[in-house]
Amino acid sequence: MNDIETDRLILRLVPLAGLAATAAKDAETTQRLIGLKLPDDWFEESWVSELRLNQWKDDPEYGPWSIRAIALKSTGQIVGNFNCHDRPRPFQFQDETGLAIEMGYTIFAPWRRQGIAFEMINAFMAHARQHNVRWVLLSISPENQPSLAFARKLGAEKIGSQIDEKDGPEDIFLIEL
Repeated sequence: MNDIETDRLILRLVPLAGLAATAAKDAETTQRLIGLKLPDDWFEESWVSELRLNQWKDDPEYGPWSIRAIALKSTGQIVGNFNCHDRPRPFQFQDETGLAIEMGYTIFAPWRRQGIAFEMINAFMAHARQHNVRWVLLSISPENQPSLAFARKLGAEKIGSQIDEKDGPEDIFLIEL
């Protein structure tokens, strides 16, 4: 199923049908398709699943970069999710050009501050490197102090700011792989 694994985690790609079931808030079908213990938190931002479902249908090359469930190996419990906003695309930073991806993630409240996001992002960055991705971009609200601290821990460099239609002001951070 195209899983990425760490010592503690399974990063499972959600198939197209799983994105459709999540968008429809169909817990039984989603559970069957993902095959991991699905918390109610999974459906809190189901609109993202619909967005990624349509993106994948429009561009099949996006598929491997779509939503992944983050689960604990020991229990199969899903503790969060992450996705790339697009497939790897050419990006220029300073005088260099290479492939970049922008990613977003959520760790559900009961599992925050346990190193899960750090482990997940490091594993995913290693995976992305194998696919010739050179940079990861993160967009973070300037008010989100925990995420800003996390970006610093990852060695991310602030390279700009933007106003997102949905989220408002965001600082853009770059991590070189």
